[in-house]
Amino acid sequence: MAKTLNNISGMPKMKAAFAGWFKSLTLQVVTQTIDEGFVTDDMESVTFKGTIQPLSKEELRLKPEGQRSWEWLQIHCLSGSLNLTTNDRICYNEKIYKVMALKDYSLNNYIEYHLVADYEEE
Repeated sequence: MAKTLNNISGMPKMKAAFAGWFKSLTLQVVTQTIDEGFVTDDMESVTFKGTIQPLSKEELRLKPEGQRSWEWLQIHCLSGSLNLTTNDRICYNEKIYKVMALKDYSLNNYIEYHLVADYEEE
């Protein structure tokens, strides 16, 4: 009998566990372009299955002191459904966030992102 990658690696199959936890979410990925010396933000909507929640207190303790008071979020989603990279910017609930960390658990079929509220000029 052939063994799946999960059986060989001993890693749990998380897709079934996440099925009840994840819901359909939409956010906008922000890209910047320069047109005649002016920077403009373009937004592209992306819909994926996942969850967005505040970063835990334990995770916040690991962040640099000056950044702890900024709003931090974490996103869990299925591998390949969102495809963000470090320094990407997204718009969620009318706020811009920057991807600061990516934890690739693709062996378990999911990805975790850590995002911080992006600096905004007043």
